[in-house]
Amino acid sequence: MIRLFVTALLSLPLMAYADHHLMTKNMVVEIYECTMNEGSTLQDVVAYARSDFNAWAKTEDINGNTFIWEPIAVTPPYHEAELRWINYFPTWADYHKANKAWTKPENAKNPAAIAAMTTCKKPVFSTAMPVAQMPSDAMQKTLIVGICQINDGANMRDVMTYSTNDRIQSVNKALGVNNGMAIWVPGFGLNPDFDFLQVIAGNDADMMGLFDAVRTGAAREAQLAFNNQPPPMSCHWDLSKSHTVRN
Repeated sequence: MIRLFVTALLSLPLMAYADHHLMTKNMVVEIYECTMNEGSTLQDVVAYARSDFNAWAKTEDINGNTFIWEPIAVTPPYHEAELRWINYFPTWADYHKANKAWTKPENAKNPAAIAAMTTCKKPVFSTAMPVAQMPSDAMQKTLIVGICQINDGANMRDVMTYSTNDRIQSVNKALGVNNGMAIWVPGFGLNPDFDFLQVIAGNDADMMGLFDAVRTGAAREAQLAFNNQPPPMSCHWDLSKSHTVRN
């Protein structure tokens, strides 16, 4: 994943909120990495997802949210996917219900439609822990993912103590933006070379405000104005565009 604002962003908090739906508790995240089949485009997949897939989910009363991430600047080893299909579920029971409904024989046309457009790996799973929420009805928005290692001598508790809602809101206020964030920790199917992910999203104006604040040093100044505690993690960053399917 291309290293976006690496040095400057290391000074940011775990700032902002994962994707752009409301999360009030830890959620199950199901992640598919896909490439496009010949003759299909990402916009074809988004259009299908917002129509036929959405209609299926409503009919089956699926309790979850879905987003399609379009990679913009992504570094190896995660650069080969041409889209990421992201499902959020409040509980594993909600995931299990959705999976059973999706694999019913009478629903064969919907998996076949996706398979005609994309070739996807088996899913992997993560737990998303909300830090700061940023509700929005935007159908697409800018999203960055920090691939993070916990520094020597620190642990995940230190990360969560550093990454508080108070810190995030203080920095947001200082920068005049309203971004949000969640921390993702690895789950099933993942043996990653990172400790956790930071998923940061906001509307285009707020995210460009964040990027410019990193460029000018204002983000670092806002951090120091909150306190001078050094971050207990080191991260590099990828840039994507998130398309809302089910919010």
